[in-house]
Amino acid sequence: MFLFFWCVCCTTLFGQDEKPTPAQLAADSLDRQKFHFLINANREQSYMTITDGVSNLEPLIMETKLSPSYFFSQKKTTWAILLNPQVQIRMQSKASFPISTPSYKAHLTFFHSIDFWNRSAFLKRLFYENALWSVSLGHHSNGKAGSFYIGDTTNTIDFENGNFATNYFMANISSYKVKKVMKSMVAYRLLKAGTEIHPPSWSPEEIRHIYGNYRFFGAVGFGGPWREAKKTWLNNWLQHSSFELQLGWIAGRMDGASPVEASKRLIVDIHYQYYPPWFDEIAFFVRYYRGQDYYNVYFINNIYVLSFGLTSNILNMQQAARFIGNKK
Repeated sequence: MFLFFWCVCCTTLFGQDEKPTPAQLAADSLDRQKFHFLINANREQSYMTITDGVSNLEPLIMETKLSPSYFFSQKKTTWAILLNPQVQIRMQSKASFPISTPSYKAHLTFFHSIDFWNRSAFLKRLFYENALWSVSLGHHSNGKAGSFYIGDTTNTIDFENGNFATNYFMANISSYKVKKVMKSMVAYRLLKAGTEIHPPSWSPEEIRHIYGNYRFFGAVGFGGPWREAKKTWLNNWLQHSSFELQLGWIAGRMDGASPVEASKRLIVDIHYQYYPPWFDEIAFFVRYYRGQDYYNVYFINNIYVLSFGLTSNILNMQQAARFIGNKK
């Protein structure tokens, strides 16, 4: 906690002794606009899949995640606080369409820009011109309090009533660039790295040795046409599209898995989203996921899923083009 507050103070107070020039004020305003745009891009979206897609999951009618975001910030600042409670369900393709035990996930995240980043020629050359860091406290559970295993003499997990809960700490750093390409188009590029730590004492004893308490992630993302293409349809398609590739590695004790067993520890998560101009709040997505199941106590399973469906449109590139300046 001391390190967290030290980072807040340093990034907030850095450079306050010098009086900014008008040019610096204009640049700072543009950086704030880009910062808020990228914070919006970092918000987790609600979605609904159509069936279970192509996967090794049990047959589903749909998988749905409700992910409302409560966002606290000010237009003239480069910090933000995000509260996100989530509920995720899987509706099985069986008689009466039963719902698997819901997955509850909530996190509180603090974002802050790294002010010195865009003044460092080395960092801008190595990554992108802007950067931000974030820290989160999260909780993931299934809302059950029964025994984790069925009976006293078996290691069969009770997926219906078995208790699953874990609390975690997450830290991320992102480097990004946002620019206006044409009068009505904006593009962004994003590099992100982070770690997720589940302290053993923050989880029930039954899962401490099988969950994998340390996770490392890296991601690349982009949206919009980075350079104006000759074909109008290509510009328009890119303007309404976003891509993200995330790779993860689960470290820590996982009984039955060696420290380098990629089949159980590697996570691959690929998203493509299309934001049609005729919808303000709805987008279409295609996702490929391979790795540890992200659905509460089902983490014991290794899954692959190629899914598609509807998602919320929180990254409106057309609106962003209106308020982001022409600086490239």
